[in-house]
Amino acid sequence: MKRLSKLIYIGLALLCITAVSKAQVQPGSFGYYQDALRFSQFNQWGTARFSGIAGAGSVLGGDVSAASLNPAGLGLFNRSQFVITPGLSVNTFDSNFLDVETRSERTNFSLANAGLVINFNKGDLTPGSWRGGSLAITYNRFNDFRQDIGYSAQNNNNSIIDAMLNRADGFFPEELGGIEQIGYDHYLINPFPGAEDIYTSFVNGFPVQRERINRIGQIDQVNIAFGGNFEDKLYVGAGLGLTSVDYRQLRVYTENFSGSALNQFTLDERLDISGTGVNANLGVIFRPTNFVRFGASITTPTWYNFSEESDAIYSSDYNNYDVANFLDDNGNRIIQEDTVLNSLVSETNIFFSNYNLRTPLRLNAGIAFFLGKNGFITADIERLNYGNAFVSSPDFTAESDNRTIENIYQSTTNFRLGAEYRYKLFRFRAGFASLGDPTNDSFDDIDRSRTISSLGVGMNVGKYFLDLSYAHTEFGDSFTSYTFADGTGLTANINNNVNDFKISLGMSF
Repeated sequence: MKRLSKLIYIGLALLCITAVSKAQVQPGSFGYYQDALRFSQFNQWGTARFSGIAGAGSVLGGDVSAASLNPAGLGLFNRSQFVITPGLSVNTFDSNFLDVETRSERTNFSLANAGLVINFNKGDLTPGSWRGGSLAITYNRFNDFRQDIGYSAQNNNNSIIDAMLNRADGFFPEELGGIEQIGYDHYLINPFPGAEDIYTSFVNGFPVQRERINRIGQIDQVNIAFGGNFEDKLYVGAGLGLTSVDYRQLRVYTENFSGSALNQFTLDERLDISGTGVNANLGVIFRPTNFVRFGASITTPTWYNFSEESDAIYSSDYNNYDVANFLDDNGNRIIQEDTVLNSLVSETNIFFSNYNLRTPLRLNAGIAFFLGKNGFITADIERLNYGNAFVSSPDFTAESDNRTIENIYQSTTNFRLGAEYRYKLFRFRAGFASLGDPTNDSFDDIDRSRTISSLGVGMNVGKYFLDLSYAHTEFGDSFTSYTFADGTGLTANINNNVNDFKISLGMSF
């Protein structure tokens, strides 16, 4: 069924809302503008060596991560190589909800990276400018969506029922949609007799509000790439990326009242998204001397095709409330039915839709300085415009979502800096990255920029090598539980701290 039908019936504006201000969200947006950002951003990825320098490795070469970033780096291999990288993430999520702080934690194990490089270099005595190259098949986990977020507080200002009343104002019962329709069906909001586009509620007091959001899923990519070597000075490469996405969000929102006709109102919502995509990348590295390298690469947009399904359960637990007791100021009944309310449950069908997403183009440039055999210092700069993402679908019209993408997202510049010091068999690494805020300043006051600090250590004994890394990523986000007609709503601010540990085991042959 079309996403439009889903929006009308269950109010998808409540599902997966991750932004505070809706001033620039176009009317009729179904929420796919959030997917455009979610599936365009990456966590720290690659081998432990690559992660230890905060991902600033676009011109270094000699690492299987080059296949996904700048495939020209494959031309710098002089031997074949196999590497595998298990990862462990220990993440904390600090929520500020109505000035109440709540911390949640999540620990995740995963296969972060694996790769095989087959080297085809010519021998040193073989003449010719073309010195051969390397073919690589690699796997990387670009993003891990696993989060466990919870918060709770007494709200002495409003309830989701106030949002239902506000959103229903001016509409007759048969015209209602979204969460206000659920409010009407559950007797939470009721029209005045003779003025049925004006609503009131018999629920008194303010609730304790609780929310639990559980997210799982990942973005995985397999790359097939080749990098070649001209005269040990110019390296060129190209690759193809095959991407898969799985994402699930389970959300339970609850309001508890004391001394009121309503004991509890609960929303229990589920969203599942899965899809595949394809992209390509091209790169070049120039080594004028043994002490410096320059390089640049371009990664095309990823063209995704997604399928999704969702459903929801809404429940109201009443304190055996007789609606005959709901009277106006003149003592007249507002609800004409003879009903005693106890427990009401609404369960939607499972809704399906399909859509396409094009993520932004990525441009990257880098430079590295080599300190003889003692190590290196390297820096990367990346440019992309999240506002260039685009959604389309045979099931619905995505014009409003695309206009929202243009309104709220912006170009960002990402900087990465890394260094390695070599002492005998050992390698000591450090890095820092600053990733720009994808949302513009007029959207809201949440800073969604990311900072990454990393450390790493390695040991190379010739044929075998072992690398360890730790990377700490910090960024802000938000989640809006419900919205009023003007787009404002109850929001929790979330500070995310992602701690990634990796160990790479490799063999050269």
